[in-house]
Amino acid sequence: MKIRYKKSEQGSTLITVLIMLILLTIAGTWAIRGSITSLNVSTNAQAQSLLMQSSDSVFVTMENRTNDDLKFAQMRVGDGALAFALRPENKGKELVFCVRGSKNDNFTGSRIASAVYWAGKTIKNSDLGKNGFCKVNRLSDFISGRKTVISQVSIRAADNSADWEHMLEGDDSATSKGKAIQKVIITAVSIIPNLSRSSATEVNDCLSNYTSFVDEVIKNKTTSECLAEKNVPYSVQDMEYTLKTLKAS
Repeated sequence: MKIRYKKSEQGSTLITVLIMLILLTIAGTWAIRGSITSLNVSTNAQAQSLLMQSSDSVFVTMENRTNDDLKFAQMRVGDGALAFALRPENKGKELVFCVRGSKNDNFTGSRIASAVYWAGKTIKNSDLGKNGFCKVNRLSDFISGRKTVISQVSIRAADNSADWEHMLEGDDSATSKGKAIQKVIITAVSIIPNLSRSSATEVNDCLSNYTSFVDEVIKNKTTSECLAEKNVPYSVQDMEYTLKTLKAS
């Protein structure tokens, strides 16, 4: 009698092949997941770098302008950006404007800006109109033709009540105490709206219906906190400047 094992051997081969296919599928899935994770990390790093550079450019531009005596003077008078923030009646208000790549000069002042402030727990943002706020669905509001990053700038007066903090070496402490100084806080918020699943309406709401600072009385939500809640990639930077005295002509 002859015993044949051909069918049994074929069954074993099939099982082995199926196991190998399963292992290859699992390995391929892990490889794909690893690639996606690496891509996400790389994308996040690139996005943060781009956002930081965009916000930094705001302060570079501002410092270059203030180093030019004529441009600095223009910002301090009339409807200049600094003039608005430093008027006593505008205490607690922010002058807000969008850095638009299509404009040669985004720092001209309140003519192209909006004002935002809290009246109790109610936000006020229409005193100068609302065109100063960035809108993600307005292509001209992106900082470049690539339509990737939007940057919005806020300027407000800073507290200047501390005595002597502005003194320079050689100043007289007696005459410097209580001397009127002027300081402003400039906030730059940059976002990449295309990396968010939030609607244009939701992002626009964050940019126009909140201030960049917390009111100590009402403990309001800030622009950056609103963007974080909407999972919008953003970078926010604050700089406080002590303004130099205007030179006489």
